[in-house]
Amino acid sequence: MPKTVHRSRGKAGPPRAPRRPSPGPRPDWLLLGLIALSLAIRLWGIQDRLPDATLGINLLDDTAVEETDRTTVGRAWAMWQGGARALDLNPHTGGWPALSFDLTLALQVAYKLGASVIAGGASQARLQHQIIGADSAPFYLFARIVGALIGTVTVLLTFRLGTTCLGRGVGFLAALLLAMNPLHVLTSQHVSDPNLLALLFVLLATPPLLRVAEGGTLRDSIRAGAMIGLAGACKYVPLALGALLPLAHGEWAGKGSRGRGGASFLMSPALWAGVAAIPVALFVGSPFLFIDWKQTLVDITAQRRSLFSEWVGQSAFPLSLPSYLWVSLPHAMGWVAYLLAIAGLVLLWRMGRIGRMLALIPVLIVLANGVLRVAQERYVLPALPFLYLGTSLAIVRAAGWAHARLRPKVATLAGGLSPALLAGLLAVAAIAWPFQELLATRHSLGLPDSRHLSRRWIREHLPRDARMALELYGPVFDDAERTFVVWPFFAMHSRVGSPAYHPEFLDGFEVHVASSEISRRFESEPARHPVEVGYYRWLEEHAGVVWESDVKNTSGPHIVIRRLPPGISTREQRDSVFAAAMPRPSELDRIELWCVDCSRLFARFGDYARSEEWARRGLRVGVSSMEPQLRAGLAMALWYQGQLDSADAEIRAAIGKAPREPTFRAVHGAILVEMKRSDEALEELRKAIELDPNHPQAAAVREQIAQLEAARKAR
Repeated sequence: MPKTVHRSRGKAGPPRAPRRPSPGPRPDWLLLGLIALSLAIRLWGIQDRLPDATLGINLLDDTAVEETDRTTVGRAWAMWQGGARALDLNPHTGGWPALSFDLTLALQVAYKLGASVIAGGASQARLQHQIIGADSAPFYLFARIVGALIGTVTVLLTFRLGTTCLGRGVGFLAALLLAMNPLHVLTSQHVSDPNLLALLFVLLATPPLLRVAEGGTLRDSIRAGAMIGLAGACKYVPLALGALLPLAHGEWAGKGSRGRGGASFLMSPALWAGVAAIPVALFVGSPFLFIDWKQTLVDITAQRRSLFSEWVGQSAFPLSLPSYLWVSLPHAMGWVAYLLAIAGLVLLWRMGRIGRMLALIPVLIVLANGVLRVAQERYVLPALPFLYLGTSLAIVRAAGWAHARLRPKVATLAGGLSPALLAGLLAVAAIAWPFQELLATRHSLGLPDSRHLSRRWIREHLPRDARMALELYGPVFDDAERTFVVWPFFAMHSRVGSPAYHPEFLDGFEVHVASSEISRRFESEPARHPVEVGYYRWLEEHAGVVWESDVKNTSGPHIVIRRLPPGISTREQRDSVFAAAMPRPSELDRIELWCVDCSRLFARFGDYARSEEWARRGLRVGVSSMEPQLRAGLAMALWYQGQLDSADAEIRAAIGKAPREPTFRAVHGAILVEMKRSDEALEELRKAIELDPNHPQAAAVREQIAQLEAARKAR
């Protein structure tokens, strides 16, 4: 028997080799590379189109800045105004749910705190200048970077969703396609974009929803409903995904309930807990949709009218679904990825409960948006990751099928064309198709903006008092800088704006500034807009071009500045055209505002006859809320033309509509002075001071009162 060696305690045995520490989890270099690529491509060009302080334009006025960004920043600023007012978390709109506004508000507060730490604080006026004023580029860049980070998180979530459900290769490829997608990249560079936020919560809702379909817990159902509700707090359309909760529970419960009628899942507490979580989360994310329900109803009605109406150059009759299927989605994804996505959705549907749920998510999002008449690519952003899961699945399956078919026939070739290589070739084609547009867009956004260039040219080459007819989406000015009237344009119900599009109404103006963003919409439907098309044709034939933007070396709309000829029309011609264009009151405030602006412009130049005609034209439009100011303007035009009795009648009518307006009383008093009715004049002037002792004309009114009182004593 071998000897047994006993070691006594306390005696050291022979030295042992040190044990190697067990290696920790190895870094996932593929995932890290994906995250780095996603973030890098979203930071690329993020500084383009930042607000330019040298232009002196507020962020909220600059149409070169994306409209969604201006809306979120403006609404968030109105909630607190940099601390100058008590915090009001009510955005006072139900047109958008408020979560994107709340995030922007948090970014503004964070920016203020950062400024306090770095620069020792800033006054409210300075903070306003830095957030919505001309010097808002640093804040805007900060908010964009946050958007880029959120976009990168959605790429990561797509990777994890695809890896969990369909395998690592499919998950990585879907995330890569999303990371390189131009629509997703550019949206990630916005400020708290509601479509991107909705996508984030839809991706967070999907894993618990899939677990519910497999027989998950009550907690899974509640989590899925809560995330759908938060997605709805960003955009209304994702609320349609609530329909998937009963389907998920039905698939799960149906296995054991067929003998009991197949509908017992409707009695499931988990189902109703999940359904109830949707409105609860919606309330948490956007509480004033419920609290301020009257405003919500008004705004949702307006949104419904807008989204279900015709938009010139953009709408699709009767529904936008065909536009999404044949134009928007192929453009956003590229035809290669889009066709593969359709095939992939079919493959997903055939994979069982999980696959069907993944296929239904993009289908519901596209269908919900497709019932609207306006097709916008950004609306279907929440569908892209799921469509790309279909694309990736189709690529992997196609590569495997092709390799299996090629191998027996061409052994040498098939040996070199592995499934991974074949999948890579298809993936490159799917990425390259839309990516070329991202390259073109990045190049365009890096060019000088035509609206900014035209603004600089006008400031340097035209006198301040040049009377300009400006179009929307052109250069931006304020009343203190230039003398101008913005021509009315209606994207929705565009033909109601036709009365303004007659060249006769340009008489008296010296310069016309056109933006192709307006004209191209009319020219896309010339049969529906013959008046507008004729208007632009007249400009081309009769108004000489003094400056236009270089379409190759600038971004933004094509801006054309023309010098208008004198003597375009007579008053009789203008009245005749207006009567024919608007035979009965249209009651459109935008048309009436156009008339008000024209009347005021000509009054500034002492052209009171023309000011009178535009005021009378405005009264024909029939907007009761604007009648007092139109009648007051008409009274002043008549007064300066020496028609005192008519002026007195018009200002009395204005006062009858707005008896507490001090300016009207002051004007009436001045007219009565001219009419030698001193006692009545004194009464009106005193009333003006009584109504507002500090109104702009108060000093002049007090001087008139003193003169009248002195004259009375002298008598």
